[in-house]
Amino acid sequence: MASPEAICGHYIEVNGTRTFYDELGSGQPLVCIHTAGASSLEYRYILPLYAAHGFHAYALDLPGHSRSYPVSWTQHRSIHEHAEFVHAFVQALGLENPVITGCSIGGDITLDYAAHHWSEIAAGIAMEGLGRSPTFPRPSHLVHPAWAPGWQDMMERAAIESLGRETPESLRQELRWQHRNAQVSAVGDLEAWAGHDVLASLGAVSRPLLVIRGEDDFWVPSELVEETVAALPQGEALHLPGIGHYPMFEAPQLIADATADFCRRHGVLAD
Repeated sequence: MASPEAICGHYIEVNGTRTFYDELGSGQPLVCIHTAGASSLEYRYILPLYAAHGFHAYALDLPGHSRSYPVSWTQHRSIHEHAEFVHAFVQALGLENPVITGCSIGGDITLDYAAHHWSEIAAGIAMEGLGRSPTFPRPSHLVHPAWAPGWQDMMERAAIESLGRETPESLRQELRWQHRNAQVSAVGDLEAWAGHDVLASLGAVSRPLLVIRGEDDFWVPSELVEETVAALPQGEALHLPGIGHYPMFEAPQLIADATADFCRRHGVLAD
């Protein structure tokens, strides 16, 4: 199996902006979307595991995050904007029938992508994502430093406290650093999360969708996961004890195996 050091980083122009992505593997395309204010680094441990299962995995930095510039120097403030950018990224790479996966806002983006482009995907794996996610107040005012000088610390604390209770200290420290200096992009992301609602459109999605939830994650109530799955014609829920808001980072082998098993059961990935 390849190591994280085998991951290759690239740049590509998408919607006129310089966009970074990591890549590893060959076979079934799998596009990975990170959480609010974060980057593709969240997938560094799981990309080799995806590749070992037969996925050609791509993990991008959304616009305005880490190594990707914002489109027209304006931060996205809706899940749909992010989802359409990911769609443009897929088209720019010429990927056919990819599996789309993401966590938190990435999970919401996965569901939005499926709602609007389901005929162009093979399947979706939404981690800590919902058809509608009214679980965080709109935070636009927090970008003003005079009103919230501790916003950067708040982002770090929110990330760390929503990890699973058994997450080792080494991963806690790594995630804390991944969220440093992310306050501007995170405001737009969390505003997008708070306003996201494609629940009424999910009934048209004729592709298999798996919604994964860590039971230690207080941002994603189980009843909203079940609401989302009930709206999907081929929806399934997977509730994971001891896991928090970052399943692919906390338990990469578990998530890689669950993703591959789901895709094999639905004929997306060869045995």
